[in-house]
Amino acid sequence: MTKPSGRKAEQAARRVAGRLGPEATAFPVPPPVAELPRDYAEVFAELKQRIERERLRAVLSANVAMVLLYWDIGKMILERQGRTGWGAKVIDRLSHDLRDTFPGMKGFSPRNLKYMRAFAAAWPDRAIVQQLAAQIPWFHHCLLLDRVADPAHREWYVRQTVQRGWSRSILALQIDGCAHERHGKALTNFPATLPPADSDMAGQVFKDPYLF
Repeated sequence: MTKPSGRKAEQAARRVAGRLGPEATAFPVPPPVAELPRDYAEVFAELKQRIERERLRAVLSANVAMVLLYWDIGKMILERQGRTGWGAKVIDRLSHDLRDTFPGMKGFSPRNLKYMRAFAAAWPDRAIVQQLAAQIPWFHHCLLLDRVADPAHREWYVRQTVQRGWSRSILALQIDGCAHERHGKALTNFPATLPPADSDMAGQVFKDPYLF
């Protein structure tokens, strides 16, 4: 089999680059790991851990902002209900107008607005929401609102979820098993560390469709 001429080879390379995009030819072929310095694997592992940690920190910050926004919306609805008698019809209209104004955002269904109202009623102190409640995904809160009535027990599950990185399904199992009764009272100190980057909860935060 004859090799293509230099011109034909160049034309073929251009066609491949055109199909793969402008960045396809920007990256050289990496050398084998065996040819790299001995400390490469250690440095790569350190960088990977740092990137995962900062990526998790960024998405958790976005989650905090979203949960606080939901609390603010719920608080406003609560106040209007007490002051001017907002009912289901007003919530339905508010849902429609928010979805129409922000078509790219999810989370403004009538059902979710009612969860926001319940969330604000369950956590009346915004400072505690920011410090603790906003550290877990929104769907975890919906589960807690549906199935845990006692405020102290609800706080215990939130703290445990942050510390242990529970997914929503694991949280549901813990609630079903009355884990708060087996393990005692709520933790007194809010854990300062992030949940594990490979935890189930972290994975769910990354996939949260409501996160903006």
